[in-house]
Amino acid sequence: MARRKKRTMWSVKELKRRGWTADLIRELLPEPGRVQTTGGETRAWPRDAVLAAERTPAFQSRATNGPAPKLAEGAADALERSWDGVEKDTSPAWRLAGIWHETILGRFRTPMAYRRLRKVQGQGRLDALLALERGAGADRIPEILRQFVQTGWWLEHPHGTRQEERLYERYPYALLGAARAAVESFLSSGHTDPALDAMLSAEELPGGMLLEEGLDRVWSVWYVPRAIRTSLKFLVALDPKDEYPEARAMERHFILHLGGTNTGKTYAGLQRLMRAPTGIYLAPLRLLALEAQETLLDAGVDCALTTGEEEDRRDDDTHVAATAEKLDLSARYDVAVIDECQMIADKQRGYAWTRAILGVLAPEVHLCAAPEAEGLLLRLIRSCGDTYEVQEHHRQVPLLCMSHTVDLERVQPGDALVTFSKLGVLSVAEDLRQAGKEAAIIYGALPYPARRKQMEGFLEGRMSYVVATDAIGMGLNLPIRRIIFLETEKFDGVERRPLEPSEIQQIAGRAGRYGMYDKGWVGAVRDLGAIRAGLAVKPPPLQKAVAGFSDLVLRAEFDLLEILTEWARMPTVEPYEKLDIGRYITVISRMREAGILLTKEEELRAANIPFDEEDPALRDLFFEFLRLYQTGGTPERPALPERDDPPTLPELELHYRKLDLYFSFARTFGYRVDEDALYESRERVAEEINEILLHRLRDNIRFCAKCGRALPLHHRGRICDACYEREHGAAARWRPWR
Repeated sequence: MARRKKRTMWSVKELKRRGWTADLIRELLPEPGRVQTTGGETRAWPRDAVLAAERTPAFQSRATNGPAPKLAEGAADALERSWDGVEKDTSPAWRLAGIWHETILGRFRTPMAYRRLRKVQGQGRLDALLALERGAGADRIPEILRQFVQTGWWLEHPHGTRQEERLYERYPYALLGAARAAVESFLSSGHTDPALDAMLSAEELPGGMLLEEGLDRVWSVWYVPRAIRTSLKFLVALDPKDEYPEARAMERHFILHLGGTNTGKTYAGLQRLMRAPTGIYLAPLRLLALEAQETLLDAGVDCALTTGEEEDRRDDDTHVAATAEKLDLSARYDVAVIDECQMIADKQRGYAWTRAILGVLAPEVHLCAAPEAEGLLLRLIRSCGDTYEVQEHHRQVPLLCMSHTVDLERVQPGDALVTFSKLGVLSVAEDLRQAGKEAAIIYGALPYPARRKQMEGFLEGRMSYVVATDAIGMGLNLPIRRIIFLETEKFDGVERRPLEPSEIQQIAGRAGRYGMYDKGWVGAVRDLGAIRAGLAVKPPPLQKAVAGFSDLVLRAEFDLLEILTEWARMPTVEPYEKLDIGRYITVISRMREAGILLTKEEELRAANIPFDEEDPALRDLFFEFLRLYQTGGTPERPALPERDDPPTLPELELHYRKLDLYFSFARTFGYRVDEDALYESRERVAEEINEILLHRLRDNIRFCAKCGRALPLHHRGRICDACYEREHGAAARWRPWR
C-alpha cells in the first residue's frame, strides 16, 4: 500500500491538537499561508516552522495540557535509575555517552509532540538502540538516537515486552557502545585526543546537535568556529592600529601629497627622501620601485631594491625602494614615502597600504594619493594619534579633451595609443610599423627589463609613438603629448565593461609632460563623449581601508583554512574591511589537493608568493618546487628547452615569469640564489622579447589572409574589414570593433 504523503502545512485544528493557543500562534509563528480544504480555504503554517517553535522555551512553558505537551516522565526516571546504577570512568566514550544521556532525559521531560508509534515500531527502535552496544556504523548512530528519543511517549505506557526490560538493564552500555564507535570514527578522520577532550569539555556544548548530527558535525559547525573566534579575540586586537605597538609609541608626522596623475606629488616625496639620512619608498609596482631606486642612485643616495621578484642590496645602503608588500616593520627610517595610497581600498592588495600607514617606523611619513583618498587617510592618521599636514598638488600643464575623434592614420609623434589587451597592443603597433611609424610597446605581461628598453626607445627618440594597455596609467613618466583611447571598454577578468571614470582619469593624466608641452590632450578614435564624461566626473571619497590578518592568527591551534575562513567572518571596526582571502583559500586548497602537506606557517608563506595561480605551467612549477622542499631537494633555475626554431613571444614571457617564481620561492624558503646568473637569464630573455617587438612582431600576431595587414583588436574573421568590403560591397556590415 502506498505511503501517505507527509503534509507540509498544518492548519489551526492541527496546532490546537498539538497544544497551541491563539496567543502562542501570534507570538511564535510567521504569517500563515492559505491551503484548500473540502470546506474552502483555511489558514495554515509550514510544518518545519511549527516544529522549530515547539522546541523553544516560550512554547514549552506555556503550551496547553493537550496530547502534544505531555511528558514521558516515568520513562525518563527509569532511564536515570539505569544510568546511575553502573560504574563509569572519565574516558571520552563515557563522557560522550553521558552528554547523550542528559540530552535524552531532557527531551523525555520536555513538553513535545511525540510521534504516536505502533507496537512494532517502538520495539524496532528499542532493538536498534540496544544493538549499539555491539557496535554500529558511526554514520547511523545519530539516526538511531533521534528515533529513540521519539519512543518517549510510547515508553511512558509500558507494554511489558522483553525489549523494554532489556532497555532498562542495558541502556548505559548501549550508549557506551555507540559512543566508542563515534569516538573511533572521529579520531580516525584525523582529529586528536586533546582536540576531542577540548570539545567535550567546552561550555554550552550543544547536546541536541551532538545527539542528532554527530561529533564531526558539532566539531566543524559549532566547536571550531567558536574556538577560533575565542582564540582570535585574544590573539588579534579589535582595532587594526593596535597591532603595531612600536609605531603607536612613536610620535609620527604625516605629510599628505594630494593630486591627480602627473601633478608632481611623488616627485615632492622623493625630493624629501633624498635629503634624509635613511628612508624607504613604497610603490604599487615593481617598475615604480625600480625607477625610484634609479632616481635615488642618480642623486648619489645609496638605495637598495626589494620586490617580490628581485632584490638588489648592499651593506652600505641607507635607503630602500620596495613594493608595498615588502615593508620590513621592524626597520626604522628617518623618512618614509608611500606612493599611490588610494590603493588602500583595493580588495586584494589594499592591506599592504593599511599595514604600511599604521605600522611604518618613521617619524616623518609622506603619503602620495589621489584626492578621493584624503578623508580616509586622515581618519586613519587621527586614530593613531599622529599629526599631519596636507599639501595639494595641481597640474602645471592643462589637460584638455579634444573636440573630435582621431583617425588612426593621422596619429602624431608623441601620441600614446591605449587599448586593453596584449593582442590589441601588438596588432596596433604592427599596423603603425607597416605605415613606417615605430612605436614603443607596453603591456602588463611584458617583463620589466623589456618594458624599460621600450621606454628608453621612446625617451631617446628612436620611437615616436607608444602603444600601451592601462599599464601606462600608473607611474610611467613619459613625454606624451596626447593620450588616444582606442576603446572605451575593457575586459576585467569577468566581463567586458565600460571604463570607470577613475581609470579614464588615471590614464589620461599621462598626457602633457611638464617642461616639454604647454598642454596635454586626450582623445579617442570613437566614443569620445564617454571619455569626456569620464574626465568630468569627480570620483567619490574612499570609504574603506582593507585590513589583512596578523601573523598572530597562526597561534590559534586549528587548521589554517578554518582559521582564515573564521577570521574573514569576524567583524572589524570602522573604517576597515577584511582582505579578500579568496587567493589564499585557492592556493592552499590546491596545494593540499596535490598532496603537499606543510605546517601552517609554511602554507601561509607559500600562499604569499606572487605568481599567477591560474596559469597551469606556473602552478605545476610551484608544486614541483614545493615537493622538492618537502623532500629536502633544491629547486633549480628554470631553463628554456633547446630546439632549432626560436621561442615565441608567449613562451619567452612565460619563461620570465618562471624565473620570477623561482626567485620568490627560493627567497621565501631560504634557498641560496645565484643572483648574477639569474640577472643574466632575465636580461637575455628581455633582449629576445625586445628583438621580437622590434623586428619579428609579425611572427606573433594574426594577419589578414588577403592583404597581410595585422588584424585589428577583437577581429574575429580571417580577413580585414577593407578586404571584406571589397569582396562583398559597400553594404557589408562593420565589425564590432569599428
